[in-house]
This record gives sequence, structure tokens and C-alpha cells, in this order.
Amino acid sequence: MEPREQSLFAVEARHVARVALPVPIDEAFEYSVPETLELRAQPGCRVQVRFNERRLTGVIVARTDRAEFSGRLLPIEFVVDDEPVLSQSMLEVLTQAADEVLCPIGIALASALPAGSAPRMTVGYKITPRGRAALQTGAVGPEARGILQALTKTPRSLVQLKKLGDDTGLVSQLASDGLVAKTGVDRSASAKVTTIRIAAVSDGVDVESACETLLSRAPKQAALLRHLAQSKEVATSSLLADFPAASGLLARLEDRGLVRIESRKAPRDVLGTPLTRDQPVELTADQASCVKPIVEAIRERHAETFLLHGVTGSGKTEVYLRAVGEALALGRQALVLVPEITLTHQILARLRGRFGDELAVLHSGLRPGERLEQWERLRAGATPIAVGARSALFAPLENLGVIVMDEEHDSAYKNEEGFRYHARSLAARRAAAAGCPVILGSATPAVDTRFAADRGEIRRLVLGERVGGRPLPGVELVDLVRERDRSARGRRVILSVPMRRAITQTLEDGGQVILFLNRRGFSTTVLCYDCGSAERCQNCDISLVYHASEQRLRCHYCDYSISPPEKCSHCGAPDSALLGVGTERLEEEVRSLYPRARIARLDRDTAAKRGHTESVLRGLAERSVDILIGTQMVAKGHDFPGVRLVGVVAADVGLHLPDFRAAERTFQLLTQVAGRAGRDELPGRVIIQSFDPGHYAIAPVIDHDYERFYQEELGYRSALAYPPFGRVVRTLITGPDDEATNAGANEIASQVKAALGERASDLEFLGPAPAPLKRLRGRYRYQLLVKGSAGPSLRLASVELVAAAQRLLAPMQGSVDVDPVSML
Repeated sequence: MEPREQSLFAVEARHVARVALPVPIDEAFEYSVPETLELRAQPGCRVQVRFNERRLTGVIVARTDRAEFSGRLLPIEFVVDDEPVLSQSMLEVLTQAADEVLCPIGIALASALPAGSAPRMTVGYKITPRGRAALQTGAVGPEARGILQALTKTPRSLVQLKKLGDDTGLVSQLASDGLVAKTGVDRSASAKVTTIRIAAVSDGVDVESACETLLSRAPKQAALLRHLAQSKEVATSSLLADFPAASGLLARLEDRGLVRIESRKAPRDVLGTPLTRDQPVELTADQASCVKPIVEAIRERHAETFLLHGVTGSGKTEVYLRAVGEALALGRQALVLVPEITLTHQILARLRGRFGDELAVLHSGLRPGERLEQWERLRAGATPIAVGARSALFAPLENLGVIVMDEEHDSAYKNEEGFRYHARSLAARRAAAAGCPVILGSATPAVDTRFAADRGEIRRLVLGERVGGRPLPGVELVDLVRERDRSARGRRVILSVPMRRAITQTLEDGGQVILFLNRRGFSTTVLCYDCGSAERCQNCDISLVYHASEQRLRCHYCDYSISPPEKCSHCGAPDSALLGVGTERLEEEVRSLYPRARIARLDRDTAAKRGHTESVLRGLAERSVDILIGTQMVAKGHDFPGVRLVGVVAADVGLHLPDFRAAERTFQLLTQVAGRAGRDELPGRVIIQSFDPGHYAIAPVIDHDYERFYQEELGYRSALAYPPFGRVVRTLITGPDDEATNAGANEIASQVKAALGERASDLEFLGPAPAPLKRLRGRYRYQLLVKGSAGPSLRLASVELVAAAQRLLAPMQGSVDVDPVSML
């Protein structure tokens, strides 16, 4: 497809590049390649081009000698990279993945590159021929002359021009007079890599001879030169202690040709705590039987997917380490994925302990510059191991030997906006391209994954027992309805009597406690006693949550906040109550009951402080924390031998959400958090508080019985043709007006059914209907679900849904999610 703009400066296309741009059009755009850029403009390189009055950065996906467009093409203006940032293999993988989820290829490719690593464009001004003439004839005043003279050298941004003294809108006046014109101005990339300046004696210099002759009257320069001669290379910053004027001295020595100075990249340390060596342990019989087929697949370059189904504490991580070690021994690379940033600390420590510091970390918790440094280390081949969250799948590893995906069931592996890929699917594509196995590890595999294993699509490996024969923790269910009835006047119960007794006993025995509540904040709602209304967000269809630490009511979706009102905003009554319990309120309760205990809290609020998560987890590992209170951040993957009790304060949170995966997520979360207890020689204990302890997602947790839950869940899914017995495509339509958004959603449904014709009968259409969260961030939300088998009818419907959503008139917007993970 041709770019939607032609130009007087367009040239005939002798050589053409197809460029994927980050725009919502699923096409590559043709541009001509100037002779001066011929050698650099290669597939996989980023380029800057003109597109609809804008300059955009895109990626070349192909080169050709013949254009499909018959007119004159715009030229590529600038090649960003000296060599491709995306390999041909990665381009093919991303193209296939983007097609699978119906994402424009340019948006997919942009997602695969480090944010802020490409130059940005901003509005600026350039001098016009008329302005040059005015400058030569002296027809402008002194202030205007200064601006015009600055622009004769290069176009400048408005910010740069204001620094020249334009506080009175002089640039706007010059533009009105035709002396300057708007243009795009390059700005450097926002992600910066750190560099250090290195000084060394120039090759071939006789230091003593130079000091006695050239520097005979410059003793300070001579002293510095002799100092440099004692080392091959010295960081210039380290010279300041002995040579306070080092900067000037070095400049003069460089002018004399006696010293060379260069800048070198110096990646920041993102690995954190010091290295602790980890020695391989003797494998259990189960571990050895799991390692064997994985190692064979690595050696044979076989792209097989393994489901490593192991109970908590069964030694899955050791299997991962053996697989990574085998890949490295063969001179290949390894990619290790975890669902959340908090889990990188522990797996990172194990990998460093086994393989040293030659690894890179990639996740959103890093600053843009740090992330770019890690990405460039991988691209340069400086390290063979990449560790990170979902987006680490884009790591530039061209000789992959194994991909590990820990806690594969976690919903965080699905990207929910833009390029809506699932890490499981993308990992399989990368593995197929590289000829390497994928290991999907979990104690509670996703129903879809386990079903694929049952059908023989992937290979299931089982670790059925904890390492060393340690028993799984005993689980006790507490019925909160009965506890409430037993309490004085039926008051709300935060910690039941059995829970409090267990905490007290554990602390007296020297053990540690994790209390899990998947709801942050102090209370869930502020409710009026008179009218029953809750204080709600003005932008979203959701109640505000009270945060005691800041004494604010806050929305957890759009971050809108207010001070707690003195009276009800609905009826004006003065009395209100804090209902529900969040992690803040739980922390207050625990501190009042156990004043001598060392207590920490870990949720999204506290984790926002850089370094807090690692500090808390280190405290738990070093046993300087007695009780840890947290959300799902503490539920998965952690291994703390001192934890003897895990308490689940409210097991029902999330169980009854309008999402067909709600029961699955509840069972997984409870089983995972229960698995944090008893990972040392002493047995562990788990207490789960619930208003519905007989629910099929809660009752099997007593016996850690995945099979019981799995079979019952399959029955419900089969009856309603939900995955894995069918596929779902979700279309979400949003807009500022409720009625118009509803009408737009219904119009999309009508258009798609008409386009499908008789094929519409192959599918089930649910809705359009208000989304479970009907209003979010000031926009009304309606959804249309389409269910069907993975065949041509559903694919055609998906394509038509995308097309219909793109036809929506602003300010309405539509998005299509193929195989959605969240239905809210």
C-alpha cells in the first residue's frame, strides 16, 4: 500500500522498501530507497518516513525492485539503525502472531522494540527563502535576526527557540509573515544508555620523552600522563580525586595527540543482591524422568512443548536450571519467563547462583534506559540468558536452545491492549522458528493447557511429590457464615478464631506467617447507613476504595480520588460505614492483635516504591519479617522455608465475577498461595476463610486435588461450549455517550451478521450487552461475544468485527480480542 501523501520531492522508485508503521492499518507502506541509504535500509531496520503530515518511525519488513503502487513514492528520510534490530526470523514470527490476533503489523513490531529507543519527532520551525532574503537585506529587528540566524544552521524546536528569548510569540509572528515555516524536528530517543569516558595514552607515545620535551613546562599534564601510563585505561571520573582539573588537562593532552578519550557504554546493574552460588542437587527420580525428554529435545533441536505439571515444592525450578544448563553447554541461549516482576527476583537469584552474572533482565519495572541497555547486551551477544516478564519474549536471541515459561497458567501472560498476544502462543512460535523446546511449568495448569496435553498436542511431565518427601501442607476451611453467627452481635469477622489461634501458635514456635487477601486498600466501600449508597468514582462504574495511609477514597482503575465526605453525596446523611476489608485494614488489625510481631505489607500500592518488593522478600527470606500481608503478589512461585502458616482471609474474592474463568482463577490462586507453606523440614499449615467453603473451586484445595477441580470445570465448560471446547472473540465498544455507544455496538453486530450470511448460523452471538464494568475512565462500555469452533466462520467473523470497529465514528472506539483472558 502507498503512503497517504504525495510530495513534490517524491522520486521514482528504483528500489522500494515496504515499511510497517505504528498505525491502525494492517498494511505495509511502500517508500523509495535513496541511493545514499541503499546499503543501510535493510529489512528489520527502523526508518523515519513521512505519513499524513507526520514523521513516523517504522520498520522495513521487505525490499523489492518493483512497487505495487503506480504513482510516485515518498522517499525514506532517515535510517535509524546501522544493522537490523529485528531478525528475519523474528519478523516472520511477529507477522504470523499479529495475523493470528488481527493486530496491524506495524503496531506489533513497535511493541517488540524497547520503548523510547527510537528518535522522536516534535514540531519545530525552519527558515524559508523569504526569511533568508529578509536576513540578507536587514529587513528584520535584532530579536528576529537572532532567531533567523539560528535557523539558517538547522531547524529547531519551539522549546529551543524559546531559549533564545522568544517570550513574546515572535516565532508565531515570523510564521505569519512567511519568514519561517513549521517542520518536524528530530529529538533524541527518550531511553538513554549510560556511558563513561575512558582515557588512555595514545598508541606509540613515549611517555617519558613526551614529559621531558613537549610537557617540560606543563608539570600537571606530565603528572597526569605518567599516571595514565600506569594503567591501560582509566575512567576519567576516577581521576578527579588526584587531579581536580582533570577535564582541562585531558583536553590539552588530547589536543597534543598524547591521549585518546572515548565514550563507552556502561550498563547499570539491575541484578540487585550479591551473587550466592547455587550448586546442582541430586535429582529425584521424578525430576530425572522429566529432565531426560527435555534434554533430548534440546539436543535434537526439536520444537516440542512440555507441560511440567508439578505440585508446589516439587522442584520444577531445578528442572528449568538443568534445561538452561544443557542449552548453554551446546552453545545456545535460554529465555526464562515469569508472569510478574516480583517473581523475577527469586528465579534471577537461582540462575545467577548456577550460571553467574552473564544474564539480562527485561521487564517493565526497569527504567527505559536500563531496559534498552539490557536489550542491547542481548543483541550484542554479551549474555546467553534472558529473564523477564511477558515482553521478554521479544528478546533478541537468535540461537535459542530452550524457552521456560514458569506459572504458565497466569493471566498476566496475556497482553490486554494493542498487540493482544498470549505469551504461550508466541513462545511456541519462537520455539518453532528456533528449533527448541518450550517448558510450561505450573502446579495448577490452565485448563486449556491441560486439555491440550490430554489430547496429545503437548507432552505432560509430572512431578507428583514435594522434594525430600515433604508433605503438602494441611488445609483447613473456615466457614465465615458460622463464624459471624458465633461472634458477638453477628459482627463482621476479619480474622476468625481458628486463624488467630494458628497465627499465635506459629509465632510462638518461631515460624513465619503469610496472610493473603487479594484486595488492596483499607476498605472496599464507604456505605451510607440511611440510603445504602456507596461513594462511587465519577469516571467509572465502580466504588471508591478507602486508603487509610493517605486518608483518601481512590478508584483503582482511573486513579480518581477524593477526601472522605462528611456526609453522603446521595442523600446528605452524616453517618457512613467502611465496609469490606483491604490489605491496609488487615494490616491494622494484625498490628493491633500482634504488636510485637515484625509485619510487612506487599501489594501494588507498596510495590510502587522502587526496591520495596525486593526488600520485603529479602526480609522474609532472612526471617526479619514475622508476618507478611499481601495480595496475589505473594501467592505464586516464592520459596521461603520459614513460612509455616498461610492464611487466606477471603477466599471468595473474585469467585463470582462475571467471567467463565473465575472459578479456575480462584482454585489456582488458593492452591498456589497454600503452596507457600511448609517448604522446609517442618510441616506447614493453611487456613482458608470462605463464605462458600463447599464451592467446587474451593473444596478441592483441602486435598490439593487439581484433578477433581479440572474434571468438574471441564463439565461446565463443555455444556456452554467455552474454551477449550470452543473459541471466543470479544468486541468491546466504548464511548462518552451511553445511548450512542449502545447503538454503535448493535450496528456492529448487524453489519457482521449481514457480512457472514449463512455462516452466521455456525456461530453463537452473545449481546451486545453492557460490559461487566459498564463505565470506565469516563467511557461507557458494551461488549459483543462471538463463540464458535476454530474454523473459517469464526475467523471471518473476527475479520469483519475488526473492519466494523474501525468504521466507528469518533469519539467511539472499538477493539477486538481473539481468545480473551479477561471478560471484565
